[in-house]
Amino acid sequence: MTIDQTTAKVLTDLLRELSSELDLHHDDDEFRALEPTLETLRRAATLMADAGLKAPEVYHHVMRRFERSTRS
Repeated sequence: MTIDQTTAKVLTDLLRELSSELDLHHDDDEFRALEPTLETLRRAATLMADAGLKAPEVYHHVMRRFERSTRS
């Protein structure tokens, strides 16, 4: 799959901004309720990975928080 430069930039910016907001404004115990939003983020990051692009670090940080908070 290929993604043009404009789409890649928009996806990267959206992942960065939304991930940052989730990280700043939600505690770990709230992440279970955010599962639909986080799954949408995961789908966007998967599209980027399939095109050979990297998701921003803050996305990975939020996903690690999500995984830790839903393990129990």
